[in-house]
Formats: sequence, structure tokens, C-alpha cells
Amino acid sequence: MSNLSNKEGVWEFQVKRVPNGKVSNVLFALKTGDILRLDGPYGLAHLVEESTRPVVCIAGGSGLAPMISIARSIGSDPSCRLDFFYGGRTAADIVGSEYLSAMPGWGDKIHYHPVVSLAGDPLSTGWTGATGFVHEAVKQSLGERIRESEIYFAGPPAMVEALQRLFIFELKIPFDQVHFDRFF
Repeated sequence: MSNLSNKEGVWEFQVKRVPNGKVSNVLFALKTGDILRLDGPYGLAHLVEESTRPVVCIAGGSGLAPMISIARSIGSDPSCRLDFFYGGRTAADIVGSEYLSAMPGWGDKIHYHPVVSLAGDPLSTGWTGATGFVHEAVKQSLGERIRESEIYFAGPPAMVEALQRLFIFELKIPFDQVHFDRFF
């Protein structure tokens, strides 16, 4: 993977506006010239640039932003395969492909796997993709290939805990191949 820095000084954010959301509504009210102070990052899901393994990114909820960042960072490496899983409760929650499909290698070396956990919900009417929990979809889709991968995931605590159990305890993947952040 290439050593990418932010020499351009461009920062991009994906923010979902939530009705009555304390943070999202403040962000959407910002105007040009307003000052916003950021702090972080604090998690473990940072890009391991020296790795030559295929990459698996798994996101749920607000975990999308850091996983898209990792995907974009490795996207310039023509030899690196990326499997990107996004888990949502309903089909209406599924996002991510709009960011990945613009990257070189989409459909060739970049593979997007959306998963819906509440397929019977009215907001999932017409959904024909994968259903169930995202950690189960990862295991089923990748099989033994997951053991050869650099694994990154971020999202809600229940999803992160299920993925930790799968990778570290069940599949016994070395801890140095597993990178994650929990978002509440």
C-alpha cells in the first residue's frame, strides 16, 4: 500500500442528519467561515500501510466514515483486493456504494457487500441482497480467505463485539491483523 498523507489539506466527512440530533443538527447549521475544532482519532482501526494482505472493511452506522477512509487509502494500490461489507438494519439504511463505486477498480478489485438484518421491515420491502447479521455474511462470503486478510471494522458496539468474537476467538486470526473502533 502506498504512503498517503493529507498534503492537499482536504478533509471529507459523511454526516447523517438525525432528527433532534444534538451533533448532526449543529453541523448542518454551520456556515462558511465558522470554526470547528476536531479531536482524535483514538481507535485501533488505522491503516497498516506496510501490509500486503487483501483488505476487508466492515462497517455499520457511523463506522462508515473511517472504513471509507481506509478504502480510499488502499484504493490507489492496483494489486490490493478490497471486500467492503456494510450492515444496516433496513434496506433504507444501506449506504457506501456511492463512495466506493467512484474508485478505480470498482467491481474488479473492490467488492461491495451490503447486508440487511431486518429483511421483514417495511423499509426493506423489495430488498434482494444479503440478509442477516453482517458478521455472519462476512464469514459466509469469504470463508477461509478471511484468514489471509487485513481486517478493519467500525460501528455499533454489538456489531464490533460479534466481529471480535468471530475473528479473534472463533477463527483465531492473529490480533495484529484485526483493527477496530466502536461507536456509540
